[in-house]
Amino acid sequence: MPGNELQITGGITQALLDALNQIHTAVAAQLVNPDGSPSRSAVYMHLPVGQPIDPKMYANPWTPAGGSAYGAVSNTGAFTAPTPPPLPEGTPATPAGQLTAMPQPNPQLQLAINSAFNTARRVDDMLMVTDKGVAVSWPQRTVSIEYFTALSGMQAEPIPEPSADIKKRIADAQKTLYLMDADGNFTGYTPRNTAYRRNQKALADARSEYALAYSQAMSDPVQGQAWPVTSARYQNAVDQAYNDFRDMGGQEIEDAIATLQSIGGSAAAALIAKARKMYDDYSIGLGGAIAVKVPWSYVDPVSWWDHTNRDFGVMKVKASSTQYQTSGGGGQHSFGHSFYTNESSSTSGSAGYHVFGFGASANASHSSTSHDDGWNTDQSSWNWHQDQSSSATVSFEWFVASIERPWLLGDLFHMDGWYLAGQKKNSISDGTIEGQIGDVPKLLPMIPKAFLIVRNVTITADSWGSMGSVFQSATDSASGHTDSSSTSYGGKVGWFGLGGSVQHSSSESSGAFSNQHDAYQGFSFTSSGTGGTLELFGSQIVGWIGQIQPAAPRKDDPALANGGSNDTPADAGGSPAVPEDANAAPQN
Repeated sequence: MPGNELQITGGITQALLDALNQIHTAVAAQLVNPDGSPSRSAVYMHLPVGQPIDPKMYANPWTPAGGSAYGAVSNTGAFTAPTPPPLPEGTPATPAGQLTAMPQPNPQLQLAINSAFNTARRVDDMLMVTDKGVAVSWPQRTVSIEYFTALSGMQAEPIPEPSADIKKRIADAQKTLYLMDADGNFTGYTPRNTAYRRNQKALADARSEYALAYSQAMSDPVQGQAWPVTSARYQNAVDQAYNDFRDMGGQEIEDAIATLQSIGGSAAAALIAKARKMYDDYSIGLGGAIAVKVPWSYVDPVSWWDHTNRDFGVMKVKASSTQYQTSGGGGQHSFGHSFYTNESSSTSGSAGYHVFGFGASANASHSSTSHDDGWNTDQSSWNWHQDQSSSATVSFEWFVASIERPWLLGDLFHMDGWYLAGQKKNSISDGTIEGQIGDVPKLLPMIPKAFLIVRNVTITADSWGSMGSVFQSATDSASGHTDSSSTSYGGKVGWFGLGGSVQHSSSESSGAFSNQHDAYQGFSFTSSGTGGTLELFGSQIVGWIGQIQPAAPRKDDPALANGGSNDTPADAGGSPAVPEDANAAPQN
């Protein structure tokens, strides 16, 4: 049975499971309440197969500050030297030359916008709540759409009629500030309010002139020397403007304004209106030539995509088969053991189980090589590999990257005073982990708040068996010819990312996964007898941290008690049904 395969696994698999246990322990230690007790609202879920990060897709994204705000600084935060401007040239005489001389699109800005779009899309997919520690994506459900649906249906409860005293205070304040006709319509400002507005501007101007004069004096040694004396002129203008502002009814006008602004309304209605405006404001044109608005999100740290940057504090892990055996990693309470068993039992017998790619089967699905001399080959086959190592070590770097969504106002889900039109209470979330596992009708049960990055992986083993010859062949092929590609070597290596469609390398593109001595490969394999060392370059997302939303809304739509219906048509933004393949691994 697949679940019993753990007893016969080799050292590579055991080292990987030890690494998995270390990561889970470290991440779980961060998911605690202020008193140190385990959080009941944060969930960590691991990916069966890692999601590789191509830096070209996420480097230096556009920000509201303008363009690529981070493209001009180094990893240490210091500004890099600007590119010198091109020398001026005369306008070419030929039409072709004039066309060439026309301004071209700024590739840096285009890349920044594209990176912002890709980042927003990457963090928008929803995750299904599970009880097995495995991340499973919702089929075609996104945080931004579900949140927009919730905002569209939110309805604030009516507030009680204000008392007679409050009504009188409002009327008196309005008379102080505004002129009204016989029907009570505002027709302009009162003389006192007009004077207040004029004096308010005069005071602001006087303060601005004082600051400007000070700035000019500090930039001129002669004026600066005399500033302690000459400043009296500007200070006198500020004092006079302030006295006019206060003496000509300024306090009365400010009291009337404060009265109108402090009269209580519906807190829920105000927050709903603010949430809708924020969603609107942060939904911007990142779609390029496609007229669609994309809610802008960003990731902290901003250089999460750069597998060479160690300046923001990455963690290092070294795991081994010896540590796994010593710590009794195969115990029933081990996260690695549980993850391994769940994954192996969910894979069909014909394909074997794929837990980190070692143990039962793997494949080399495609290999193509084109030599300089014109000779080429193209082959496709299915190979059977087994973890034959007795000892192995795994080392890598990891960190948790936070997802920031400035357009999402989560405060709404923590307050009373509103309901969802046509829906019962808790239709967004019931606030618990257990109550939402497989519970399809919830609109926004969990929001991904962070993801776990693993990068620069090294695996050393005393015996790689037939898997080693496949890696060596792929390495030799890629380094010895001008045009070489490799796909799916070795089946799946779990969240370390070899095999399947998880990673692809090509000598014609050095982009996503590369190192200094070999820019053509996604991995490097160095053999030593029957053993060897496998290096996996670049970064991968290996797990997600989700935040269970509080119980919301906290009451039913009152119309339901009067015979209304909470049936939501399929095109009205309701939660979709889960298809039979919902437990498949997340795909982006």
